[in-house]
Amino acid sequence: MAAGDGLASGVATGRPALAAALRGPVYVGILLLAWISTAPFKGSYAVDPAESSNLANQIAFSLTAVLALAVAAASGAGRPARAYLRPSWLLFLGWMGFGVLTSLNPDISMRALRFSLVVLAIGAAAVLLPEGRRRFATLTGAAVLIVLFVCYAGLVLVPDIAIHSAADPLEPEHAGSWRGLFDHKNVAGAMMVIFLFVGIHVARAGPRRLGLAVALLAGLFLFQTGSKTSMALAPAILLIAWACARIDNLAMRLLLTLTPLAVLMTATLGSVLFAPVGELLQALSTGQTFTGRTEIWKFAFDRLWERPLTGYGFEGFWGSDFVRQAEIREGETGIAQGMVHGHSGYVDLAIGMGLPGFALGLTILVVLPLVDFHRAVRLKANREMAFVFLCIWLFAIYSACLESFFFRRADPVWFAMLLSVLGLRLLSRYRTAP
Repeated sequence: MAAGDGLASGVATGRPALAAALRGPVYVGILLLAWISTAPFKGSYAVDPAESSNLANQIAFSLTAVLALAVAAASGAGRPARAYLRPSWLLFLGWMGFGVLTSLNPDISMRALRFSLVVLAIGAAAVLLPEGRRRFATLTGAAVLIVLFVCYAGLVLVPDIAIHSAADPLEPEHAGSWRGLFDHKNVAGAMMVIFLFVGIHVARAGPRRLGLAVALLAGLFLFQTGSKTSMALAPAILLIAWACARIDNLAMRLLLTLTPLAVLMTATLGSVLFAPVGELLQALSTGQTFTGRTEIWKFAFDRLWERPLTGYGFEGFWGSDFVRQAEIREGETGIAQGMVHGHSGYVDLAIGMGLPGFALGLTILVVLPLVDFHRAVRLKANREMAFVFLCIWLFAIYSACLESFFFRRADPVWFAMLLSVLGLRLLSRYRTAP
């Protein structure tokens, strides 16, 4: 994203021609690495947390971070990059670092923190690279089209992996659902919603045919994933974002966007935390457990009250010896065995970093992006980009009630959300060039 007139005219102001030439390819390469990864078509979630941070991924992301930061710096991104130095973000990152010291698994937490910081650096550089609004739309649309091509190619070349199989030992009930290059149909469904939003944006702000192709291919794949949550959220998000874009009052925007989130959190997490909510939910939908999630959340919340201030460390809880021993000692069902996350971004935020980290996380991920959107759309030049970022951000914070991806290193949904949060921050401070 061209964060200001100076950035959009890097060559004209005498900046290195090589850096200017690399901005587009590096940006596309970043999206392909984040959304395809170095190990696509794995076929299932990695049970071992250490397995998900394989050496090839670490090397690829580390080298990409160095290249992206170098190109962004050579393109004159120093001044707009100062917008990232937000006290709330610095406090949160400091708390994450402190959490490593108090973690039950400091080695795992430190490794996860290092990789997460690399991804944050890549995201921070990425949104500075496209030179102008149309260039952003064209490059993003092209990258998404490549990812979609790989997903569709997988259906033909490796159908047993790209499509859930009845032979899957973990979830045979999903047989026939498309997942493409992603680990699970729910991840594929979430990414297809994000790609759908990108396609709509490209059709409006960039090459129309490219945008329509992306939207149609993403929409078809979304339907075939069978991801009910993603399919239900997509039209709701577009409606809320459309209404939000037409209201010029911050309080009303907060009410419009965060009230549905509060209702979702009450219906999901509230059913575990508050007995009356749980009773009401069962009265409305007998036996509702959100596909077994309520038992996982109850287990996590019972442990959280033992360490409410510090939590158990960033990614230091699930898969730990403490979890296994707690289940054996207390005679619990064993549902948390083998879990790599809590199937809720908000649960994992609290269980990993305690209530202070949870409050800081809500501030930087849920509240401030909407404040940034409110400021960004005051400039007409920023409205199209701000709208697509708003759609992706809204979808992420809503779907996080049932899925966990906040700060999960190279998770594709997290990276899309990160770009949106950082993009809204830059748009709130700078005008994009055509």
